[in-house]
Amino acid sequence: MLKFIKNSLAKLRRNEDGSVVIESVIMFPTLFTVVLATFVFFDAFRNQSINLKANYTIADSISRETDYITNTFMTNTWLMHRFLTSSPNLTRLRVSVIEYDADTDTHNVVWSRAKGGGSDYDDTPIATIGLVKSEIPIMPNNEILIVVQTSVDFNPYYAIGLEGFTFKNISYTRHRWSPNNLCYSVNGTNSGRICPGDS
Repeated sequence: MLKFIKNSLAKLRRNEDGSVVIESVIMFPTLFTVVLATFVFFDAFRNQSINLKANYTIADSISRETDYITNTFMTNTWLMHRFLTSSPNLTRLRVSVIEYDADTDTHNVVWSRAKGGGSDYDDTPIATIGLVKSEIPIMPNNEILIVVQTSVDFNPYYAIGLEGFTFKNISYTRHRWSPNNLCYSVNGTNSGRICPGDS
């Protein structure tokens, strides 16, 4: 009986049947994790690309405006941003007009309106809206720029390699028609309008 058991154990030790199955069981969790992480990173880059393109689209459309920028216009622009990003989370949009004064070598926010969170500002330093002078393109005296700031929260489907964070994009665009006529008026009338250079 003892000899039979020894022979059976020796035969079992030499038997290689099922070795591929065992290797598969060992490697499958690692392979699955790598595939899942690849999907998460690809989805993050895709969302970043979508948010950046939405930012550029909005900046380009505003640069072509000849009428007053109104509160209704800003609300509709924000809704368009939400549509373009298709984000399940709340998106944030800020549109600002900044002006450069060469005599004092300073940039100033003429007006800034936010949707989806944030405060509105008029005649304030650029730091108020989170801008840094060194990151602003070179501007001639009394030139204005349209600044579009967008942010979208991103939460990966699976917490593998990435945690939730926020995509933030800033674009600077020159007005296409005239350097000094991009004014804000809450209701589209001359009353209470805010214009660069007090035009």
